[in-house]
Amino acid sequence: MSPNRARLDVMVSECRETFVEAAIRLKASDSWDFSCPCVVLDGRSDQVKAVVVGVGSIGNLVPTSAAIDSPEVKEWLRIASEKSPEVAFAEMLNGDEDRARRFNEAYERLIEERQTGIKGLWSADDLSSFVSKSRAAFPNALSAVALLPGQEGQSHSILMFESDISSLLN
Repeated sequence: MSPNRARLDVMVSECRETFVEAAIRLKASDSWDFSCPCVVLDGRSDQVKAVVVGVGSIGNLVPTSAAIDSPEVKEWLRIASEKSPEVAFAEMLNGDEDRARRFNEAYERLIEERQTGIKGLWSADDLSSFVSKSRAAFPNALSAVALLPGQEGQSHSILMFESDISSLLN
């Protein structure tokens, strides 16, 4: 079992009351919409925070970045975590001019986001995927997202998962 999976299991156990509260609210929903509850677990520090929020409001708790959806920024982040940011810059800016231009534009958007206070923890694609999974899981499962400490040079990691409503309400 990975360290993140073990950490997630402990967090879910510690925050069971929050999951039960969300399951009760979800069970009372007649149909899926953006107000359907989900759970956000923040386990990046020793003090775990668990919050029930409507799926449509999750972006208020888990900042989203449009810039990190860029394939070039994703590649830069991969190289930076494997080697170093300096090596990643060199690899992305040398060689193919079109790729370097696309990376430069996307990286500038990332810097603008950071300067305006957006420190995206996940991408807009990740958020969209979470919303889709929540809709698909309704009404049998409660969707959740867990923010965990990063591994191998990453600042954090994010896990999306579902919890079966019947097991929470028994």
